[in-house]
Amino acid sequence: MKKFAALAALLAVGVVAPAQADKPDRAGRADEAQKPSNANKGKAKGRCVARSVGFNASGTLLEATLTAGAPGRYDGTISVKVTRANHGAPKGDQTYTLTGVRVRFGEGVDAAAPAVGSRVKISGKITKLAKKCPAEGFQPTVTVTRVAVKAAQPAGTEEVKKAD
Repeated sequence: MKKFAALAALLAVGVVAPAQADKPDRAGRADEAQKPSNANKGKAKGRCVARSVGFNASGTLLEATLTAGAPGRYDGTISVKVTRANHGAPKGDQTYTLTGVRVRFGEGVDAAAPAVGSRVKISGKITKLAKKCPAEGFQPTVTVTRVAVKAAQPAGTEEVKKAD
């Protein structure tokens, strides 16, 4: 038993001794000399590049000039009074240019000339900068990928839903 205890103590010293050895001198290392300074600390370092973010917007149709292309796809322009939008998409009166965009028309909506006041939902991509990046000269680009047009709700329908 004494031999076992002596052997265990010797083994424990052998394991601990290398862990307590001095660390090597790093004086001549090249990567230490090229460390970046902390002058830009707190700013978006190297991330001030525009990135695409998906957005959804909805509102009412003001005007539409659409030309049919491939099945279900249309080209032209659509003007919408945007009332809801996410991810920084602009609100208010907006004109979107469509090129080969999937457009779906709801029941009772004429594809050739949708009625003014129809409900519109738009999905697409918008370019954004990181929050701490300077925005001078940056103009976000909006690319529409999908549009859905439904007939305008009758005037009494909203009141019926609220009463229920």
